[in-house]
Parts: sequence; structure tokens; C-alpha cells
Amino acid sequence: MPKQIITKSTLPKIMRELDRWEGKLTWPLFCERVAKVLGVASISKHAMYLYPAIKARFQQRQKDLREAREALPRDYTLEAATRRVADLEAQVKRLEETNKLLLDQFRRWQYNAYANNVRMELLEWDKPLLEVNRSGRPRSQSKKSKNNKPA
Repeated sequence: MPKQIITKSTLPKIMRELDRWEGKLTWPLFCERVAKVLGVASISKHAMYLYPAIKARFQQRQKDLREAREALPRDYTLEAATRRVADLEAQVKRLEETNKLLLDQFRRWQYNAYANNVRMELLEWDKPLLEVNRSGRPRSQSKKSKNNKPA
């Protein structure tokens, strides 16, 4: 079985490269840059196509770059600022789309929980996570040592 290159940890790196892309955006160029960023020999367009988020963002970024090229101001003293603004706008747009998808998913879960008569107060979904104990001591000792410290 071939090694999986695109994972939960590498997907944000790929999306960041799309957000930062300047110039003409093509699949061969993008695959070459992603391979370099991820430290692999190569990655194919077909592997990228298996991920709808990458495919959709790629197509949207191509469209955005085309529109930006047509509306680009000719004052080159602002070139760096314009590039930075374009990068940030692309990132904001991607994050807003992701946020919208997550809100839709939450609403589906909320409705399905309601439709299946799930009582939210019994589930304690909003209960805080346990504190991580990195001291190596049992939890009871670490609490005592904090409480016994002189003020």
C-alpha cells in the first residue's frame, strides 16, 4: 500500500501554499511546490483531486488570481503591500468557507440529536477537559504541593 502523503497535518500546509500562491497557477506547478514543501519526491494531480477541499480551493484560487491580475494597480511601490493584502484576503475567504461548513455540520448534529430525543443536559458536552499532568507525579501529590506553597 502506498504511503499516504496528504493527511490531517499536511492538509493545512497545502492550503497555506494555495493561499500564498502568486502568478499563474497550474496543477503541475502546484504539485511540484507541494512536493517540495512536504519533503516528498512527487505528488500527482490525481492524488490532490481525491480531496474535494483542495480541488475546490485550487479552482477558487485560480479564479481569484485571474481577477486580481486584471484589477492589479500599476503603482509598483505598493507591490509588497498589495501581495500581503491578497494573501490575507485569500486566507480569510478560505477560513470563512471552512467556518460555514463547520456551522452547517453543527446544525445537522444539533437537529439529529433533537430528532432522536437526545437530552443534552445528560451528555455534558460542554464539560471542560481534564488538566494535563506533565509533572510525572500522581495527580494527588501535584495538587497538594500547589496548595501547600507559602503565600
